[in-house]
Amino acid sequence: MKTRQRILVAASTAACAALLLAGCSAEKAAEPAASAPPKVAEASASPTTSVRTFPTSCAGLNLSLGAQLEGGALGQCVSAALSSYGSGRMHLTADTFGEVEFTYDPSYSFSAHLEGPSGPISMRYVDGEMWVDSGTGPVKGDPNSDDPAEQLVAVTGELYRFYSDLQQTAELIAAQPAWTVDSARDQVTMPGGDTIESYKIVSDGAFSWNGMPVSEFILWFGDDWLPVGTQATVDFLGTSGTHTQHFYDLGAPITIAPLS
Repeated sequence: MKTRQRILVAASTAACAALLLAGCSAEKAAEPAASAPPKVAEASASPTTSVRTFPTSCAGLNLSLGAQLEGGALGQCVSAALSSYGSGRMHLTADTFGEVEFTYDPSYSFSAHLEGPSGPISMRYVDGEMWVDSGTGPVKGDPNSDDPAEQLVAVTGELYRFYSDLQQTAELIAAQPAWTVDSARDQVTMPGGDTIESYKIVSDGAFSWNGMPVSEFILWFGDDWLPVGTQATVDFLGTSGTHTQHFYDLGAPITIAPLS
């Protein structure tokens, strides 16, 4: 039962992925994990590579204090900006918190080491296959398996396949027609301790996306549409929470392999 609970946490994390990379975790007081896995690399507030194709969909948007932005155009810009570095890491803070590595080359893959109420859990999504290890060894998802755990992991993988689609990110943002850049820039502290002066872009009121109510959605971007972080207050699986993450080590060389 405990293993199933952990995999269910993984599944719910997956289902929120579009809201946050569209990964997500319920935001509460961020407590350091008692047995947090070691960092793969020191967090960096700036991209670790100069190779980036600036998203043309962002070129015509007014990223300035007090600016009004239309959801459709902003969605196309956000989805392109998130993938424009090709890879990176993100830090999740909350009930389920930890570190995630991701890459879009050659297709979207990720590796997550998370701590939650039921204990640690590791997740890998590679080549369209999902692997989860909740402490008893890796389980590969198989929708045709007689093993309920393998079936559940397969469902999690399908959720990620859907939510990792960058077009879903664009449609999520477009579901709210109006967004406003706050009148002052935020000082956002990154996992490594550095601070980025960021533009705070806030949804103008509540909205719904794919049947999921979103009370508020915040995007933080640095100059030149550098992805900094996101925060969403949503209702999911009968609970309401504020979900947050910060991006770092953008453009870092990342290789993701299945759990073994």
